[in-house]
Amino acid sequence: MDVLLLDYGMGNLRSVQRALEAAGARVHRAERLGAHTGRVVLPGVGAFAQACARLRTSGAWDDVAAHLAAERPLLGICLGMQLLFESSEEHGHSAGFGAFPGHVAHLSTQGAPTVPNMGWHRLDDGSWAYFAHSFGVPVPDGAAWVRSRVTHGGRWVAAAERGPIHALQFHPEKSGAGGIARLKEWLVC
Repeated sequence: MDVLLLDYGMGNLRSVQRALEAAGARVHRAERLGAHTGRVVLPGVGAFAQACARLRTSGAWDDVAAHLAAERPLLGICLGMQLLFESSEEHGHSAGFGAFPGHVAHLSTQGAPTVPNMGWHRLDDGSWAYFAHSFGVPVPDGAAWVRSRVTHGGRWVAAAERGPIHALQFHPEKSGAGGIARLKEWLVC
């Protein structure tokens, strides 16, 4: 299974690539999607507004938007997940891709006991995952696209899924066997 790992300068690409390879993928890094119509991973570490600016400057924003509009397989990880939502309040208001409804908020808005949230947490499906974030998406009522949730003060979206578009707030590459299992699921869906 070929996967394009988007390199826009804001991701821990080496560890994500190793995890994808452990899950069975052949990984190619690129700054743009070009003619690639297969699976794409949008990683991310850092600030939402800066990520949007980098994606727009490189031209990759339009590539990702077209990929999403064509409903081709894409996985957003951490900041990459947040970019798939409508907007974020991080460093002012910034618009995201809008693949999922919702707004990215600071963890303190839901009473998080610590910010950033760093470490292992049990998800509502019983699995464990490693998180490292200061912003997230509060769980909306009745959202069928929410696949799993995590509690850190309030309840946050840990994983989302809408057709071939998947998103993980946690780091599967740091989540051991459970993280690799999530990547394997995405590779065959």
